[in-house]
Amino acid sequence: MLTQTQLASINPEVPARTLRYRCARLARHGLAGRSRPHRERGSAPHHLWPTRRGEAIVTGSPPPRGGERREPNPLFLAHAAGLSEIYVALETTLPSEVTLRRFEREADAREPFSTWIKREKRAIAPDAFIEIADADGRSLLAFVELDMGTMSHRRLKQKAAGYAEYAKAEAWRERHRFCPALLFLTTTEKRARSFLAAMRRELGRNALLLTCACDLARRLRSCATEARWLLNEEDERAVDLLAALREARRPFDEELARTKAERQREEAERERLRSDPEALRSHLRSWRQRDWDSERLGRPAAAALAITLERDGTLDGIEREALSALGAMFADPLRVQLAEREPNAEERHAFHSLAEHHRAEQLDRVDDLAKRFGEGPALGRAGQRLYDGKLLGDYELSGLPIEAERDSDSRAEQERLRERYLAWREKEARRLAKAQGIAARLRNGPEAFLDRIDCRALRLCRGCAEIAYPDPEWASRERGVRYDVAARCHYCGGRALAEIEPGTDEGSEP
Repeated sequence: MLTQTQLASINPEVPARTLRYRCARLARHGLAGRSRPHRERGSAPHHLWPTRRGEAIVTGSPPPRGGERREPNPLFLAHAAGLSEIYVALETTLPSEVTLRRFEREADAREPFSTWIKREKRAIAPDAFIEIADADGRSLLAFVELDMGTMSHRRLKQKAAGYAEYAKAEAWRERHRFCPALLFLTTTEKRARSFLAAMRRELGRNALLLTCACDLARRLRSCATEARWLLNEEDERAVDLLAALREARRPFDEELARTKAERQREEAERERLRSDPEALRSHLRSWRQRDWDSERLGRPAAAALAITLERDGTLDGIEREALSALGAMFADPLRVQLAEREPNAEERHAFHSLAEHHRAEQLDRVDDLAKRFGEGPALGRAGQRLYDGKLLGDYELSGLPIEAERDSDSRAEQERLRERYLAWREKEARRLAKAQGIAARLRNGPEAFLDRIDCRALRLCRGCAEIAYPDPEWASRERGVRYDVAARCHYCGGRALAEIEPGTDEGSEP
């Protein structure tokens, strides 16, 4: 629906007389409807609308059936002409660097949605939807509701409740990047403030839907330029349309700015972690689960990296090179996620050097402990693992001095048991030799029975691989334990013992 005056405003290049002639021809040929509603003073301009036949010609649709549209009633004409006046105002009075991108009437602006709690099917049907591009090219969006003073309070409340449900369900996310503003144009400031109060009651103060109201329904040509838009029913300050629409977009712009700043900060932090091994070590130490594939890096490399991360103090050159290589392999060092690729030759060399570096350090540590406390099962196991190409964990390495000292204390008792056993073995061998006949005694002396006694009395600890000797004192305290057969390892206290195979050298000392 457009009036003759509105057509002249949006077609300034066409002379008014020519425009009147063309509109009259369209009406005469049945392609446009035309009416001049009653006005108390003066004469109203012609109101024009497309007929069904005219729409069919423009859109290329089949000829219409069922007759032509009836002439709209005066209230509808006034409301439709008012919406067209808003369109004309946006097209003709906005600053030159600001453009109207979209103006959709009710049929196209309708948005169905589901309520947040009950998932009921609802819809908002604004009188119009507008999109304006400001001087910076940013989109400003708004739903438009035009009240010519005829809308009842009940209807106003229903409108407010519908938009509140739309905002609470965040249904705008399905179509828009941010929540459009709601522009309510009415006839008086009192009605404008009343609608703002109704929206505040329905929405609450934290809703993203910004409601703006003004009293320009009878001066619609000024709606885009005059500072009559209220954002709060209690506030006396009023702003112009562009300021109101920018305020509706402000939360979105602030979130964009926060997101951009956070993205820049994270990218700078990623670069710092990739270029600074000390920073990377500090960052990785805060992650309990580190997402690097030991199969891809190699188990010794993964173990060596774990040792480097657990250590305090300044990194040496080998550790720095290995951490730099690890940083280069991360797709996202902030999330500790490796890239989907294999290490290159330089990176593998850095990881291998780190593993060998830590293995040499740990071997030196084991040798130092052996010099201080002597050889023992704990140091023997640790040394064997290192010679096999494995590494000791930080927890194992820190507990090694305690185990070595304990083995040193146990060794004195082990020596006491060994000496006692050797003395007992000599007596037992002589006893067995005397128990033979004269002929056998001449052939087999006591030394012939030493292996047999060892196989019967001695055991090998499965846990620490040490020889277990019989302990008569312990056997006397334990029921069912023979005094002449080893029942436990004096180093580790374990009872998982294996029998000793007969030796090849007779008479050899255990």
